[in-house]
Amino acid sequence: MRRVIGIDVHRTFGEVVVWEDGRLRHAGRIDMTRTALEGFGKTLLASDEVVVEATANSMARARVGWRR
Repeated sequence: MRRVIGIDVHRTFGEVVVWEDGRLRHAGRIDMTRTALEGFGKTLLASDEVVVEATANSMARARVGWRR
């Protein structure tokens, strides 16, 4: 089963959506802090595909790494 997570990055938060089984659902907001991003990363599956908006604050996510 393919799951794609998209994050629309804003200054202090990101809007998260999940596409799974042909359906798109809003998964809430995530703070753009290291702690919040690390916690979110721990909920991801190794098979998840994550798409992050390329914007100034996407560097916060890049610094955290989310690699498994």
